[in-house]
Amino acid sequence: MITHMLAFKFRDDLPAGVAESVLAELDTFPAKYPAMRNWRSGVNVSTRDTTMTHGFVVEFATEQDLLDYLHSESHERFVRERWRPVVQRQVIVSLPTAGDA
Repeated sequence: MITHMLAFKFRDDLPAGVAESVLAELDTFPAKYPAMRNWRSGVNVSTRDTTMTHGFVVEFATEQDLLDYLHSESHERFVRERWRPVVQRQVIVSLPTAGDA
């Protein structure tokens, strides 16, 4: 199992509704990408580090499933057309789930 995590911060100068629209589209991903498991997303409520304002976590059965998702044309188009123009900062981490190698 591979856990894929992304923490991010939207640009401060976005027009009203843009961030909400992108978040709503992200929440449709599990229906579009059947290899996704246990999708969770939300606002960062940490009181220790507020650098990133939002995040999501998702699991894939195999690293190949993750790579297939990352390199799919629909994901690449979303990143290029919707994500990059609105996100100021991001951190992405993908790691094997404990017990998996």
